[in-house]
Amino acid sequence: MAFAHIPQRVLGQQPQENLATVVHWFRIDSLRLHDNPAFNYAVTSGLRFKAIFIVDPWFNASYNNGPSVNVWRFYLESLHDLNDKLQKRPYQTRLNVFVGQPTAILPALFSRWNVSKLTFQASQVSYESKQHDEIIQRMATEHSVECVSFFAHTLYNPNDILTCNNGRVPVSYKEFRRLLPIVGCPQEPIPEPNPLSLLLSYVAPGTSIAEGEIPTLQSLGFAPNEKLYTNHWVGGETEALSRLSKFGSHRTSLSDDPFEWLMNKDSLSPYIRFGCLSVRQLFSQLRQFAFTSVKGQALFEELTKNLLLREFAFHVGYFTPNFDQMKGNALCIQLPWDDNDQYLEAWRQGQTGFPWIDAIIRQCRQEGWAHFLARQSIAVFSTRGYMWLSWVLGKDFFQEFMLDFEQPLSSVCWMQSSCSGFFCNQIESYNPCVIGKQMDMEGQYIKTYVPELQAFPVEYIHQPWKAPQYIQEEAGCIIGVDYPKPVVDVCNQEELCYGGGDYTEEFATYRIDTGVPGHDNQPVFLRKHLASLRVLAL
Repeated sequence: MAFAHIPQRVLGQQPQENLATVVHWFRIDSLRLHDNPAFNYAVTSGLRFKAIFIVDPWFNASYNNGPSVNVWRFYLESLHDLNDKLQKRPYQTRLNVFVGQPTAILPALFSRWNVSKLTFQASQVSYESKQHDEIIQRMATEHSVECVSFFAHTLYNPNDILTCNNGRVPVSYKEFRRLLPIVGCPQEPIPEPNPLSLLLSYVAPGTSIAEGEIPTLQSLGFAPNEKLYTNHWVGGETEALSRLSKFGSHRTSLSDDPFEWLMNKDSLSPYIRFGCLSVRQLFSQLRQFAFTSVKGQALFEELTKNLLLREFAFHVGYFTPNFDQMKGNALCIQLPWDDNDQYLEAWRQGQTGFPWIDAIIRQCRQEGWAHFLARQSIAVFSTRGYMWLSWVLGKDFFQEFMLDFEQPLSSVCWMQSSCSGFFCNQIESYNPCVIGKQMDMEGQYIKTYVPELQAFPVEYIHQPWKAPQYIQEEAGCIIGVDYPKPVVDVCNQEELCYGGGDYTEEFATYRIDTGVPGHDNQPVFLRKHLASLRVLAL
C-alpha cells in the first residue's frame, strides 16, 4: 500500500526561529506521557519545547502488504490521544506530525527550530534499529545537537544485562533468568511530570511552523467507510490506563471456560506494543495487585513469567542481526521449507478446510488479536506440523494483522513453534481437530468466525467433511462448494513434515556458530531452552 498525499508545509520555506529548542521525538513504541524518561527530560529542560512524530514509510513498506486497517486504526487513535493530551495544560502544545525518513526530517528541523537538544526513547526492536539510532546520534552531533535517549520499552536496560554477563549475550532463557538477580529489580515507573515543576517556553501564536496533521485512514489509501474508534481495542494512553485500572479484577474473575478466554478482549498487549502503556507501569501495578488476594498473587506470578519471556526475546533480538529472518539469523536453524503458494494463500485467508484453524485466522484478520493457544495452533499447523511453510511467512502475517505484534517476541515464538530454535522440552503436534475439540467443545468459537458452518451439528463442526451429504444439505453448507475441503491430509502430511525436520539427538544439541560479537560461538541446546514460551497474553 502506497501512502496517499498527506498535506504538509515545506520546511525549507519557513522563517528562522531563534529560541533554543528541545525537540522530543515520540516514536511508534512510546506514545505516552507516563513513564517516559526522554519526554520527562525534555519538558523539564527549561528550553522551548516541541513534540514531533514521524510517520516513517518503512512502517508501511517493510513487508509485502503493509499493516492492516485495524493496525493503522489503533496507531492513528493513539496519535490523536497523545495530541489531545499535549494540547492541555501544562503543555499547551501540539504533536507536529511529519511523513518521511527521520534522517531527512530531523536535520531540517534542527536548523529551522534552532534545536539544541533531541530526546527520544531508544529503539529496542532489533539489531538493525539499534544501528539506526546510532546514525541518528551521529547526525545530531554533526549539527551540534545534544542527543539524549533512554531505554523504556522493557523492564531492563539491555546493556545492563550484557554487562552482568561479561559482555556475552545470554541466548537461553535459563541463562537470562540466572542474570536477573544480579541486575536487580526493574526500575519503578516515572510518573508524568508535575505541572508545577515545568518551565516551558512557548512560541507566540502565529510564529510556529505549521506541520502536517495526523493522517486519516483515507489518506493512507483505505476505503471511505473505514473509520476510527470502530474496533474493540481503542488506541491511546487514556484507554490503556483505564484498562489497566480494571485489568487485575477482571482477569481474576474469568471462569475456566476456554470459550470465554478465546473471546476475552481485555488484553493490554496492543497498548504495550505502541507504548501507550509502559511495561514497567504494568509490572508495578500487577505487583501491587498481588497483595490483594490469592488470585492476585497467582495472576502476578503467571504474567511476570510472560513479561520475562518478552524481556528475553527483546534482549536476544537486540543483539542478533537478522533476528526476524531465517537467512543470516545465527540463532535460527536453516530448515528446507517448502514454497507452496496454494497452502500459503489458503492459510492466510482462513480457507484451509480445518474449522479451528480457519476461525483463528479469521479472528486475526477481523480483530487483530487471538489467544496465545490459538496462535500456537496456527503457527504449528503452517510450519513443521502440516504445511511445512517457513515461519517467516507466518511472522509476516502477524506483522500485517496483529495489533500486538512485536518483532523480537513474535520471531522467538515463531522459531519455537516451527522447531527452528528455542525448543521446549516437549514438541507438541497440535492436531487441528483434537486441539479444536479441547478448546471449543461446542463449536461456539468456530461458528463465530466461520459462519458457513453455523448450522452444522456439534458432532461434525470440527471435521465437517465427515458429515453425510444430507446433513451438509440440511446445514446449507456443502463441503467443497460453500466451505473448502481440507487442504492437506493430516495423517500423511504430519509424517512428511516430521521427516523433513530430521529431529535426532545430534540435532537436539545443535551447535550454532553465531559469528555475532558477544555470542562467542556458544553451544545452543535447543530442546532445553524454554520450558514454555507463549505469545504474550496480557
